[in-house]
This record gives sequence, C-alpha cells and structure tokens, in this order.
Amino acid sequence: MLESGVMFETRFQTYWPDGDAAGIVYFPHFFRYAEQAEEELFRAAGQERRRLIEENHVWMPRVEAFAKFSKPIRTGNAIRVRLNPQFLGDKTVRYDFTILDDQTGEDLAAGYITVVCVDAANFKSTPIPDPIRKIIQKL
Repeated sequence: MLESGVMFETRFQTYWPDGDAAGIVYFPHFFRYAEQAEEELFRAAGQERRRLIEENHVWMPRVEAFAKFSKPIRTGNAIRVRLNPQFLGDKTVRYDFTILDDQTGEDLAAGYITVVCVDAANFKSTPIPDPIRKIIQKL
C-alpha cells in the first residue's frame, strides 16, 4: 500500500563537469540530483539527514532506481527537482521524482528511487524511525 506525502521541490544549477563533450548532462547525474533533493528535504525541515540516521542507528540504502529521460539537460542550465515520497509499509520509502527545466517548466525526466531502512548493527530491515518518517511525511 502506498502512503503518499506532499511534494517537495528544489532548484539546482548544472555545471560543465556534469556533462559530456556535447554539453549534455550525463544520465547518472539525474539520480544524484534526486538524492540531493532528498537531502534538501531534510534541510528544509531544519534537520541534517546524516545526523538523524546516526542517532537512530539505521542506514537507508537504495535498493531500486528507475528513470525515463524525456529531454536532455544542457550543462549550465538550472533545473527543478520535485520529490513525492511514497511510503511502502513501515520500512520502505519510494521517492518519485520529476526533473524540470527551470526556465520553461518542461519535463526532462521522471523516475523513482526506492529506499529501505535497515538496522546499522545487523543490516536487517527495520521500521523507519519516527523522527525520520515525520520529516518525510510533513514536508
């Protein structure tokens, strides 16, 4: 069962090192932008994700990633990343993401990253701790 949170959006600037010789952002960076948006989600809530993970003795490994690329991102262009967290039970969150051109609002890519919460001591799945879950739900 999916339990949806509220969408979160943040803006990033792309740079020359993000791209290839043709000036097009290399596709793995799309996932990096989605993960940076996740980091910004926690910062927008006044929290540091790394500190929360350490304090709650958990890790949040990525177990699945998917993206469909609609249009290239040119290096130097600004983009917006929208995250829409979907809880899949009490141990898993899927971050659905959309990447848009900041100037035109045009969709450039969409996909998701699935994250499972695991106990840091034994790497077995465990419920997402309330302090982390509340930030993701609250947005």
